[in-house]
Amino acid sequence: MLQRKKISTAVAVAVFGTLALAPAASAATPTYLTTTQKAQLKYLIEEEKLARDVYTYLSTKVTTRKFSNIARSEQTHMNYIAALLTKYKQTNPTIGKAAGVFVNKDIQALYNALTAEGSAGLIQAYGVGVKIEDVDIASLKELLTKAMPVDVKAALDLLLAASYNHLEAFTY
Repeated sequence: MLQRKKISTAVAVAVFGTLALAPAASAATPTYLTTTQKAQLKYLIEEEKLARDVYTYLSTKVTTRKFSNIARSEQTHMNYIAALLTKYKQTNPTIGKAAGVFVNKDIQALYNALTAEGSAGLIQAYGVGVKIEDVDIASLKELLTKAMPVDVKAALDLLLAASYNHLEAFTY
């Protein structure tokens, strides 16, 4: 069975807060973002916004606190990525965007489909949660195969562990 890391929000915030503002510790690790990495961080923050917005929407449609609790966690994930975007002097595509509104057209279409699907009932809503976390996990695992600054890697590691926790919440 796959061993999953459980992390507390307080520990994650403390660790990430230190890493996001500190320079990279190793000369072997890049201290800048490539053009591709900049685009990936912008996509990633919209992906986290997707999760937050879908879970917030579903929290009004189903009778469980899981969605509102996990939506708060997704906001924390957005904050991690927002701090990195600020540090690396990149614009944040989620600033000023209402719930359910996205710059990326594919993410917009996915939001529309997932909110419609999840509105059908609790079982369908849980299925949507699984789909979102599966997408997040796949994206994060792919990004973590690349060389990147230590603060970005630390943030992605925390997001990956949290996504596994969220996936577990929707499957048990």
